[in-house]
Amino acid sequence: MKPAAPFSDDVRLIFKNWKQNSLLSELEECHDQLLSRRIGKIIYGDPDKLSAMKRANLNSQALRQALLHRAECLIVGVGTTIKTKNIYGLALIARGHVEATAVLAYFCDRIQALIKGNIEFNVYEKNVADAVMGSKHSVFPKANAPMHIMTCLEKGDRYLDQRFGKKMGLLTDLYGWLSEFAHPNFCSNKIAFDLDKNDGSLVFRHHAELQESDFQLAAHLVMSAQVFPELFDDFGEMFEKALVG
Repeated sequence: MKPAAPFSDDVRLIFKNWKQNSLLSELEECHDQLLSRRIGKIIYGDPDKLSAMKRANLNSQALRQALLHRAECLIVGVGTTIKTKNIYGLALIARGHVEATAVLAYFCDRIQALIKGNIEFNVYEKNVADAVMGSKHSVFPKANAPMHIMTCLEKGDRYLDQRFGKKMGLLTDLYGWLSEFAHPNFCSNKIAFDLDKNDGSLVFRHHAELQESDFQLAAHLVMSAQVFPELFDDFGEMFEKALVG
């Protein structure tokens, strides 16, 4: 069965009315790229009967598909937040996508380090297992914490900078800017009101329409979404070569 289009007709009309056709096309293209990389399931079997190498390979597969699922759902969520004029939600969706891309880039860096002999296999095996099953909440007392997102951003940018041959710091910059809207500070607060210079008042936007600047948050998500497929393919190619046996 053919998957549903990521955006409904009324959402697509909103983009067109705001002359955001190019942004809409980019979001739809990014979604198509993810759909083409979906798989239905991974045959995992009994973990206790697997070799450490096979288990690491399967965990790498699982992580890659879980991140793809997250990235795909977040793109679809852009339409919902635009339709409901929930700009706070849009900011969180965009930042959440950057987090998914950062984790994927981090593991490209990790598997590359393993291939180059800069880390031991057991280090990578633990990293990827914790990424799939890790948690910091007390409800999971036996779980290890997954890698901190700031580490993923740092190491992920290192991989991207190397891949594209120039210093960009793309993920850290995107995450930092979107955090300004995700946290309750100036950029987030400014979503709530307009300044009326005539009487020096703050007019709250309880029933206001969208603003052109709101679409910039979706554009930041696109920047993350456009590198995601390349990282997805890099990671798969490297771990399938490195994790054999």
